[in-house]
Amino acid sequence: MTNNESKFWEEPEEEFNLKLVIGKYLRYWYWFVLSVALAVLGAFFYLRYATPIYSSSAVLLIKDEKKGGVGGMEALKDLELFSGNKLVENEVEVLKSRALLERVVTDLNLMVSYFEKGDIRPTVEIFGTSPIWVQAGELTEAAYKDPLWIKVINHNQFELQDEGGATKGQYTFSQNVKSEFGQFRVYLVDSLYRKDNDLIQIRFAHKESLIQKYQTLLQVELLNQKSTVLKLSIEDALPSKGRAILAKLLDAYTYSALTDKNREATNTMTFIDDRLRLITGELGDVEKDVEVYKSSQGITDLSAEANLFLEKVKENDGKLNEVDIQLKILEGVDAYLKSSQLGIAPATLMVTDPVLTGLLSKLNELDNQREKYARTTQASNPLLETVTTQIANTKAAIRENIMNQKQGLIITRNSLQNLNTRFESSIRTIPRKEREFVNIKRQQGIKESLYLLLLEKREETAISYASTVTDSRVVDEPYSTPSPVKPKGNIVYLIALLAGLGIPFAFINVRSMLNDKIESRIEIEDKVKGIPILGEVAQKPKNVEGPLLDTNSRNIIIEQFRTLRTNLSYLLKTEKATKKILITSTISGEGKSFVALNLASSLAKAGHKVVLVSADIRKPKLHEYLAMNNEVGLVNYLIGKKKVDDVSFDTKIENLTFIPSGPIPPNPAELIGSSKMADLMLELESRYEYIFIDCSPNGLVTDALLIAPLVDATLYIIRHEKTPKFALGPLAILYREQKMPSMAIIYNGVKGSGGYGYGYGYGYGYGYGYGQGYYGDTPKPLWKRVLNKA
Repeated sequence: MTNNESKFWEEPEEEFNLKLVIGKYLRYWYWFVLSVALAVLGAFFYLRYATPIYSSSAVLLIKDEKKGGVGGMEALKDLELFSGNKLVENEVEVLKSRALLERVVTDLNLMVSYFEKGDIRPTVEIFGTSPIWVQAGELTEAAYKDPLWIKVINHNQFELQDEGGATKGQYTFSQNVKSEFGQFRVYLVDSLYRKDNDLIQIRFAHKESLIQKYQTLLQVELLNQKSTVLKLSIEDALPSKGRAILAKLLDAYTYSALTDKNREATNTMTFIDDRLRLITGELGDVEKDVEVYKSSQGITDLSAEANLFLEKVKENDGKLNEVDIQLKILEGVDAYLKSSQLGIAPATLMVTDPVLTGLLSKLNELDNQREKYARTTQASNPLLETVTTQIANTKAAIRENIMNQKQGLIITRNSLQNLNTRFESSIRTIPRKEREFVNIKRQQGIKESLYLLLLEKREETAISYASTVTDSRVVDEPYSTPSPVKPKGNIVYLIALLAGLGIPFAFINVRSMLNDKIESRIEIEDKVKGIPILGEVAQKPKNVEGPLLDTNSRNIIIEQFRTLRTNLSYLLKTEKATKKILITSTISGEGKSFVALNLASSLAKAGHKVVLVSADIRKPKLHEYLAMNNEVGLVNYLIGKKKVDDVSFDTKIENLTFIPSGPIPPNPAELIGSSKMADLMLELESRYEYIFIDCSPNGLVTDALLIAPLVDATLYIIRHEKTPKFALGPLAILYREQKMPSMAIIYNGVKGSGGYGYGYGYGYGYGYGYGQGYYGDTPKPLWKRVLNKA
């Protein structure tokens, strides 16, 4: 026994065989071609009918300016709760907030969409070019479910149609339409009027669903972690619509930011205007008192001494007024701190203390931050809780500062009031008329100085209000991509190609895992090492009749049997004049009788005397293939009732003799293993050159093992997609233990490239391209061959 012969079934650790893997898939190459073709065709139609989506973008710069005091963002940075620029991250959430998007949806009237009939797709959306404009009123649920059609009859009238084209009525433009869909008005855009009988489809949508949709579609991202530049992008089927949404969103964001910044100046203006109205009335009353006193008392002017006292009193009263104003401002700030209002900061432009100004600025910034967080985050967000804590701490610091300032201002006011008391004592020495006049003039001076002071502060506030600019700047106005971002043609075709390859790949793998049958010659060579493969026999073509082949016909399978005949001479190295060949298989249906008949026929046609013995006495088939009687045969000889000549019959094939199996016995194994079987072999050796014994399947009964010692060679039939893979194990053991002499395998019923798996027709090895013109046949078109394989 050679080393090669000792190599047999090695299932546990099999080596990777690239040739086997490639052959496994190349065998079904037509599946891949068909699948890829269908997938690419599907991708083509998908791209043709799918709605292209375009991306619109804009770039916004957020100015990171440091203003007076310690802002809320700096405080958050000190806490190191988050990394990066929190101001920019807040603005990202503000840009995607519901309030801004609701304004965008409302201003652009996105609740109504307009469509026209398309050339490829049924309808195509239009934006900004529709000849009509619809103002929705109270709509019913029916309006949101089904689209409506507006048929522009002329410049004055239109017709309302439902989705099925049924007329729902004729109306004039701008008329309030009342129907089953609710109430709405349709206006004609004269500048966009195209033609009479123009048909436009309208679709209504809920505002809330649109807001949620655009919150999802809107993408706001930081272009660089070290910068404060944001890129806004949105995807839509219409580039013009995407640009309009972004432009309106930037306008709404700018307006909201300016409103927040001007809130402090607005509060100060309101406070000053209220004081001016009060002082104006009081000043008018005092001036009237001066005029009445002068005319009634006949006084034209005051003496030098009275003027001196009056000037001093006016100066002291002016200081006292300033103290009173500061106390009132502090009281207003204190009232704001005690209130529960959010987001409305007190007036700070008239506060003179820089520390208090800084604290109020910080409080204003923190209030704005809390308002933004409240709109964009949950109440339990740690960032919102941190800002709330800072607001409480800042308010406590402001209260302490107010208390200290109040104490100082009260002391100053008391001192000024004491000084006024001394001046009033000195004024009493002046004559009564002058003294009374001085008091009136004094009241006039107080009101005038207070009035001028308020006018001055009002102008300062107005200048501050007018010079307010937003903390952002549009770097790039909204723009759109020239080509769609989805679906991308190259990606769709790539996915189609991968799917076209992947589907048959997966199917073949699943089929292979579920299939326990032998599928290729390479699989046999890989699993059972050492046993030679005598050759392959293709699956019998459908146009070939009967199991007995016509050797004169032009067919691939005839040439394969000629090859088996030639290879058999190399297998039988015996010098005996007669060669005895046993033919068996693992299970029934593998084609051993078919191979035995046609191999014997091929040798007979070559001039050799051949006898074919039907030793499958359990389930004989050969007599049916030869259309011969099976009443008398091998069984009759084995039981001693007939002689060899009595059971030997000539066939229609010259040089081929046939011994049928005869009647089915109750003890087939005993008959096969009897000495009469050996006697039969000796007697046949003297008459024939080749003895072919068609025996029962070895995997089912022991008949083949009983006959094996009597023969020179054993041909073991393995059929493509029929023989189970587990049969290779016992076969290797038979070969290793040499229970069957000179064993060789014939691979039968090969379909397509079930042979070597290289794609060379049947894998026969010669590369002749059987069935495609070798014998003069007209080759079929490629598409027919692919369909036949499929």
